[in-house]
Amino acid sequence: MCLVVMEQSKCTKCGREAIVTLKYSGLSLCRRDFISFFEKRVKRTIAENNYIQSGDKIAVALSGGKDSVSVLYLLDKFNKMNGENVELFAITIDQGIKGYDDKLLENARYVTKLLGIKHYVFSFKDEIKYTVDEIANVRSGLCNCGVFRRHILNRKARELGATKLATGHNLDDETESALLNFIEGSITRIVRGEGLINSKKLVKRIKPLKKSPEEEVMLYAQLIFPTLNFGLECPYRKEVIRKHVKEIIDELERKHPGIRYQILESYEKIRKAMLFGANISKEVNECRICGEVSSKNICNACELKLKLEDELKTSNSLVKTEL
Repeated sequence: MCLVVMEQSKCTKCGREAIVTLKYSGLSLCRRDFISFFEKRVKRTIAENNYIQSGDKIAVALSGGKDSVSVLYLLDKFNKMNGENVELFAITIDQGIKGYDDKLLENARYVTKLLGIKHYVFSFKDEIKYTVDEIANVRSGLCNCGVFRRHILNRKARELGATKLATGHNLDDETESALLNFIEGSITRIVRGEGLINSKKLVKRIKPLKKSPEEEVMLYAQLIFPTLNFGLECPYRKEVIRKHVKEIIDELERKHPGIRYQILESYEKIRKAMLFGANISKEVNECRICGEVSSKNICNACELKLKLEDELKTSNSLVKTEL
């Protein structure tokens, strides 16, 4: 836990009743000052990483969850406040998970309508011929839907003319990925930072929430959109190793508040240092099937789709044999 919800405490900044205390800083904040604190940090993250320039057309990957809704709301708010020449639109990928995607889609449609932002919805069914529910039935609950989702998001963002693709990755996501890359020895993933790969087909990704702890994102989203349900969890999420890494980092954070920031800062320092000695090409190949960016002859999405089609054929053959 990086924060504690307060019942009887005063805001460090103004003396009003506090709603939260940030354990890593000791700050107790009221509703107004927490929102201000959170938004200033996101602004700083955008500025430090030079994420946005005048004339950008930014696609926001909008799942309808707390992270993506917060990103869309904040980018729209900053854009209107600063009067910048930036165009925003949202892309939602309907994975076809009954009782999950439909509810998230309600959130996404509500927020885009409220903010007056163009909203494009694409589905797994239309793009890869199968819903996640259909895939899970064949693969015993294992879907690897993230591979397809990233593939579709990049392609649609590019086709719609986006110069940037904003995602809702928060501090927890970034630190978990950092440790996983070390555990798996993924040197290429460690070294290849944001914007390093040269390809017109790859829309540059930006992560405005990468220094914002997940619990704070949840609190912010609930304060801004109190009527929306952000407590939904994907029924097919079974990343065992990542779950264990998350548990380890959560325990470290409980004992050493603020350690997530240390992990991310150390990771960035190591990544930058490795760039000097690493022989990692900035150029990439294109998948011979779909033409999208890939480090191999066949991209992960097409490779997974081919395997899935083989498994579906086998499954259908077994059903016919049993009949």
